[in-house]
Amino acid sequence: MIGDNHHYGHDQILRDHSNLKLPWPIPARLQHGWMPGLGMAERLLAEPWPKLVWTRRNLTQCWERGHRDVVPIGAPFVYLPPARTSEIQSRGPRSLLVYPFHGWEKGGVHGDMKAYADALTDLEKEGFGPITVCLYWIEYEDPGLRAIFNERGWRVITNGHRDKNPTFLHRQRASMLEHAYVTSNRVCTAAFYALMAGRRFFLYGPTMGLSATADPTGVEYDAWQRKQFPELTFEAFGDRLHQDIGRRELGADYKLEPAVMRELFGWHPRGMAKISASRFKRELWKIRPLRPFMSA
Repeated sequence: MIGDNHHYGHDQILRDHSNLKLPWPIPARLQHGWMPGLGMAERLLAEPWPKLVWTRRNLTQCWERGHRDVVPIGAPFVYLPPARTSEIQSRGPRSLLVYPFHGWEKGGVHGDMKAYADALTDLEKEGFGPITVCLYWIEYEDPGLRAIFNERGWRVITNGHRDKNPTFLHRQRASMLEHAYVTSNRVCTAAFYALMAGRRFFLYGPTMGLSATADPTGVEYDAWQRKQFPELTFEAFGDRLHQDIGRRELGADYKLEPAVMRELFGWHPRGMAKISASRFKRELWKIRPLRPFMSA
């Protein structure tokens, strides 16, 4: 089992979608977060495992780099079952869920959270609220950082660790559905989840980056995201829902039917077949929706 496939409960979501009761693993490496480029690091693409990416853009860029054992299946988020009515508990017509850009287990965030909170206060003055701030578990465990938002009377939550947390995406979607608007200071996976879930998303607030990168302040990324997604900036989004962007960036058009997924992964009632990279590619030819990608 490839460990990354556990992140955010992705493997469990795909098994549930396939009506699979046994905990069989995905016989390929699955992209675990939105990325504008390859979908995963070059070192992972160089592994002998077949790869599953989210979008046609991810696929195209992988193929341009010579990685051919790749196929798009959409993000696991698009495989979530429809939300139950009990999950949609509105916090108000102007309620706002905030995702500050965050660090991760191997890199801290570089930025001024107090300045970000000050910017959110300006949104509150414009009528947005109540405000909920969702922090990644690393930031959430910092009492001083939580206090920056708590002291302004805002609710602070977390979806928890990404690994060994099969309910992560269910909880994340539920919190999004509680709010009318979602925002972040950096276009990210959560942005497209929110749009896919039917919530209005906009980019807002001071830039941030990861400390151990070539763009620690996030200024270069901010310039890129404003050029790439101008309609999502606070100045231009015009209170509109750009659900089409969410669908495109999550590869919703490449969502597989349960029977197709079971065949692709070798998830059969007689027992899971051991799928090598070569067999995985042979199986793809048998699946009609994927043939255009295999012959491109």
